[in-house]
Amino acid sequence: MEWMDAVRALAEDPLVRLVVGEGVRGIARRVRRGRESAAAHSEAVPVTTAPDAKGTETAVTTVADDRTGEQLAESLLRGVGNEGMRAATRLLGAHRGGYWLRRLLDDEAELSAAADKPVIDRRGVHPSVDWDTIGLLMTSRPGALKCSRSEMAVLEVATSLVSRCAVQLGAVVQAVDEDEFRLILRALQETAYGDDVR
Repeated sequence: MEWMDAVRALAEDPLVRLVVGEGVRGIARRVRRGRESAAAHSEAVPVTTAPDAKGTETAVTTVADDRTGEQLAESLLRGVGNEGMRAATRLLGAHRGGYWLRRLLDDEAELSAAADKPVIDRRGVHPSVDWDTIGLLMTSRPGALKCSRSEMAVLEVATSLVSRCAVQLGAVVQAVDEDEFRLILRALQETAYGDDVR
């Protein structure tokens, strides 16, 4: 137990505290700058430009469905009572305008073929995300889920909320931006405490 005493002594040393504190602050600054840079070059859903009334170009998000990500999530939650599944689906709906939910629906045939199972469960009255298949894809065929690092981190967290995938929190924290981090925190709270936290 001598090493524990040595660690305690170092932790109480003001110089060590100063050096460690500055190191941590420096890392935080670099991470923040990196996230800002990544946000400027976001790999969100494809964007095209269209002229507005004044003839200048404005960004137009290309989507297959005119529903918001949140509306899409709610349509996939009808009849789902499991808090983890509800939180995971809402997380995917809130992330980048429903990027993953749109992709699961738009690329359903391709992703289902890669997993040899449907990614959207259509056996009930209402369709829902088949989390078993998503977990299977992530562990056995991750190449089928071509995406950015932050998109994969959000999908990993969502899949882990329903106990279908292990997640490395350190890797997630490094991959996501501040908004994505807040969405993840809300999903964690929703899983733990139910819809009341919304």
